[in-house]
Amino acid sequence: MLHDSTDRIAECRQLADEADRSTSSVETTRKDYELLAQSWRRLALSYEFSTHLERFIKARASASRPIGTSPVSAPASESPTCCCRGGL
Repeated sequence: MLHDSTDRIAECRQLADEADRSTSSVETTRKDYELLAQSWRRLALSYEFSTHLERFIKARASASRPIGTSPVSAPASESPTCCCRGGL
């Protein structure tokens, strides 16, 4: 997934650069290219954020597990309970 995200981020930035280089004598078309470049950059930032968030979640999940345990759910006898109405 990480490599795929890196590729998508690079592609978005490349498309943004291409939109920046596209020139037009028509004002509305020029503004459209500027908006397109801005949108590609925003999408790249979104992909970067999701990649960072994914890393953070994985790091937190592995840090909260005791060493040598797998990320499987606890047996029913050890599942968390709630104080209201007999459970979750």
